[in-house]
Amino acid sequence: MQGFILRAGSIAIFLLLPLIALADMALQSVSSVAVERLPAYEAQRLFAGRVIGSQRADIGFELAGQVAKVLVEDGQQVQAGEVLATLDTRALEIEQSELKAAHREVSARLAQIDKDLIRFRNLRESGYVSAGQLEELNSRRTETAAQRAQVDAKLKGVALRIKKSLMIAPFSGEISTQQLETGVLVSAGQPLMQLVVTGNTEAVFGISDRLGRNLVYGQTLRISGDFGEWPVSIISVAQNLDWRTQTRTVRVQLPAEAAAVDGNTAYLHLPEERKLAGFWLPLSALMEDVRGTWAVYQLVPVEDGSYQLRKRSVQAVYQYQGRVYVDGELQTGDRVVSGGLHRVSPGLHVSLAAE
Repeated sequence: MQGFILRAGSIAIFLLLPLIALADMALQSVSSVAVERLPAYEAQRLFAGRVIGSQRADIGFELAGQVAKVLVEDGQQVQAGEVLATLDTRALEIEQSELKAAHREVSARLAQIDKDLIRFRNLRESGYVSAGQLEELNSRRTETAAQRAQVDAKLKGVALRIKKSLMIAPFSGEISTQQLETGVLVSAGQPLMQLVVTGNTEAVFGISDRLGRNLVYGQTLRISGDFGEWPVSIISVAQNLDWRTQTRTVRVQLPAEAAAVDGNTAYLHLPEERKLAGFWLPLSALMEDVRGTWAVYQLVPVEDGSYQLRKRSVQAVYQYQGRVYVDGELQTGDRVVSGGLHRVSPGLHVSLAAE
C-alpha cells in the first residue's frame, strides 16, 4: 500500500509539470508608446496679469464743496449721463436769484431808454431836443446794455457751477469704488469714485522683453483663470519697457462671453520654442531611479516574438499637462512602457497590449 501511494504521488507531480510550463509561457501584456525624437520642444510660459475694464475713470467734482447727496453704491450699474452724487448748491441758488433780479432791473432800464430814444428822435426832428441830448441818451443805452450783458455772463457762470456740482457718469458701467458720504467736504478734482465698463473686458500682462518683442497686434493667444480658459487677441504691445520691472506691457481683448470681471487674476499662456533634442512621453512612463534620476522601460524585441524590458536612464526637461519632455538614449521608433510600471521589472519578458 505504501509503494502505491508513492507511485501515485509521483504521477501527480509529473502531471503538474506541464501546467507550470504553460503558465510560464503566458506572458504579461503591457501598454506601450513609440517615441519620436524631436530637435526642439514648445514650452508654455505663464505670465500673471489682471483683468481690467476696457474703459475706467476716476470721477470727482470739478468744484470744492460739501456733499449733499450720494445716489449710488459700490457695485451698482449706472448709465451714461446718470447723476451719481451732488454738492450743496444753496449758496449758488441764492446768487442765481440775485443775478436774475439784477437782470430784470437792467432789462427794465434798457427798455425805458429804448422808449426815450424813440421819443427823442421824434422831438429832434421838431427841434425840441438837441443833438447832444440824443447822443447822451445813446451812451446811456450802450452802458445799460453792457451791464445787462455782464449780468447775463454771471448767470451763465452760476448755472455752469450748479451743473458742475453734479457728478455725472461719463459712460455706462459699474461703480467699482465709492468713497463718498453725505456732508463730507471735498476738494476740486479729488477722485471719489471709480467707474469701470462691464461686458467689454481686457487683461494686461508684463512680458519679458525677449518674448514680448516678437508679439504683434491681432495675434491669438490663450489665457486662463477662475473664469476658465479662453482664446484672446492682442490689442497692444508696448514699444518701451517698464523701467521698474523691465517688462513689456501687453494688452489682450477677452471674448464677450468670458465671465471675467475687473480685478480677476489671469494667466497668459505664451509658447516658447526651446532648441533641445528629446522626445515626449506620458508622465506615467517615468519611474524614479537612483539618486533622484529618472528612467523608463524600453521594450526590446527578442527572437520568440516577445519583448524584454530594459531600464534606460532619461533626463526630464519639461512637464506640461500630463506629458513630459525627456532626453535619453532612445531613438525614433523605440517603444517604452507607458503605464503600470509597478507590475514589471527589468529583464522581464512581456507582450504588447492591444492598442
